[in-house]
Amino acid sequence: MKRILKMNQKPLIIILTLIFVAVTVGSAGAEVMKIKPKGNKKIKIGVIDPNASIEIAALCNKEHKAAANARGWTLQYFDLKDNFSEGITFMENMISAGYDGVILHWQPLKTIDKQIKKAFELGIPIITIAAQGSRFPGVVTDCGPLEGAASAISAEYLASKLQAGDKVLTINIPVIESHTTRLTSAKGVFEAYKIKIAQELYFPLTGDPMQWTYDQTKNALLGDTKKEIKGAWTAWEGFSISAARAAHDIGRDDFMVVGLDDTPNTYNMMRTLPTYVGTAGFCSLLKEINGKIFDIFDKIFKGEPIETQKYYGYVSRLVTKENLPPKGYFINPCGYKGRPDFEVK
Repeated sequence: MKRILKMNQKPLIIILTLIFVAVTVGSAGAEVMKIKPKGNKKIKIGVIDPNASIEIAALCNKEHKAAANARGWTLQYFDLKDNFSEGITFMENMISAGYDGVILHWQPLKTIDKQIKKAFELGIPIITIAAQGSRFPGVVTDCGPLEGAASAISAEYLASKLQAGDKVLTINIPVIESHTTRLTSAKGVFEAYKIKIAQELYFPLTGDPMQWTYDQTKNALLGDTKKEIKGAWTAWEGFSISAARAAHDIGRDDFMVVGLDDTPNTYNMMRTLPTYVGTAGFCSLLKEINGKIFDIFDKIFKGEPIETQKYYGYVSRLVTKENLPPKGYFINPCGYKGRPDFEVK
């Protein structure tokens, strides 16, 4: 019997409120960054990735590189390889080497809080992506998805397919501020729908996150002899893929996995795995997000005053098996025209 999609009005109202509020937010009492114009100086930008091997990092770095090349700037990448304390060394080295600006991808900022403030004092703008940087003095801007709204969208899609009292797994990295916000929002939706959380799984930042998720999900489901755990919500599409694959491999094709973020591989896996049913994606907005980042750099390097701790939020789009984009495209509610957004592998 086909299950009818049911929507609880309370979390839906919350989601719509989050989506339609103004998405440019500043912090009260934030400082202003104003530096001496760079003139014809050769600009050098550093980018720190928590794990440069994942596809979303490659997509972002491709956009950064294109924007830097168009301006005649130099770009240098640094890979933390999930060793977040290494960020202290990378930041100190860039400050000492006279880098003009830094981009930080979705990583915990508390670890490098002192270095962020030091960079600000020296006139080095720090811009973050999906790291909730607007909460940290010294960060100029954070650009990325509206974390709470994106998480609520994906969690509600899963909850709407379940019954009150059903159980789910949650998977995230608690030291990453954006993951904490995502989980908090998802929990609110599950509570509204009376969905129980069977286990909260936290990646310990050791080993392969994909294999860890596969093993943890498999173990949880094998121990669930009554099949009370019906699905999983994850804070990252890599976790989603591994959880969906684990469920499929042990014959739990009734299991449903949703998460956040999207890449070309996300779409391929959603087509392949019956257990991967949805994600709140924002990769179709990367060009726009990257354009905002480099527009801010342009203004700062021209000597324009810029208020710090600004947040530019972008609305993620729910991608499901029902609205998967054609091969070679990211999700686009306005239709598909022209060349594909990414190379199909």
